Amino acid sequence: MKLITSTQQSEIRGAVGAKFAMIAPVLEAMLHSLPLDRTARLGGAEKITLHDLARELRQGSGDAGICFEYAVHEAIASRSPLIHELASDVLGRFCNIKAEAASILFGPEKDGRIPILESVQDALTEDSIVFVGNRGRPPKLRRYIPQIVNAFRRAEERNRLPRSISGLWKADLFLGSADQDVWVGTTVKIKGNALDGAKGLRVGIYPQENARDRPRLDSNLNLVRLPLPYDGAFMELFYKAFFLTRAFMKADASIPREVDLPDAEDRMITKELASRRDFPVLEVIESLSIMAQDGLLDTSGVLSVKPSATLSTEQGLQTQAELDLSADSVSLTPSSYIAKP
Repeated sequence: MKLITSTQQSEIRGAVGAKFAMIAPVLEAMLHSLPLDRTARLGGAEKITLHDLARELRQGSGDAGICFEYAVHEAIASRSPLIHELASDVLGRFCNIKAEAASILFGPEKDGRIPILESVQDALTEDSIVFVGNRGRPPKLRRYIPQIVNAFRRAEERNRLPRSISGLWKADLFLGSADQDVWVGTTVKIKGNALDGAKGLRVGIYPQENARDRPRLDSNLNLVRLPLPYDGAFMELFYKAFFLTRAFMKADASIPREVDLPDAEDRMITKELASRRDFPVLEVIESLSIMAQDGLLDTSGVLSVKPSATLSTEQGLQTQAELDLSADSVSLTPSSYIAKP
């Protein structure tokens, strides 16, 4: 696996470049939301083209919720000005993590497969702790990862977790600081009323419900609410990119009808995507990083590592000995979608 880090280098200036950057995690989420049997039938994720993806998507595959989780993770990991400062401020004020926010993608989605390398092998150390919002010594996170994974897979395993983190299997992300080695379980929902508190979860991210909806502690859920704003901010860009991509997919990976996508800027973007419909999705994602704003991200840091495990709803946890390591994978970071044989 090639783990590639991205660092924000400048403010977002161009709307087209910003959309290209946001479309990338949306496509990534759609790709990984496909059931494993259909992915395998097409030769694996690295072989699936944009046209294949358009034909394979079904109701519920690659929906807004899945894409939102990926996009939130990517934006925080890349220090996007649309969300990173807000996330860092919330961690400092409510969780006593006074550092620039980092994100670890954890939650498995639908019937797809995602690597849990970031969670188990790289981002965490033996001393990593998880704040749960209760008194007492914070649990060390890494040692419990296998149990948390098993709890996601099998309900009977959930009672075997320590009481303070018995609901951590619901986490979609771990937010925190690699320097301080401190993290908080985070749930990400596309609707605020879908937030559900659980033992071990500390932060809930969702779209802002109204102008008065600000970061705060929800004592009923024991969650720190982190609403993401719309006007000219993260949610507006996400939904524009999501609806644009969905219209493109419904048009069989071609330029949608003007009535379905009347914005000239969006149609220009789908024209660029349509010209690549017969290329693998992962290669298209790589090309999107070129079309995104020049100088927005620095992706110079590359680390070659071996994945320790994968997690899927069909196959559960697979250890290193059970994995097919014949091909490289990539970490989910915005302009680092590069898979080289």
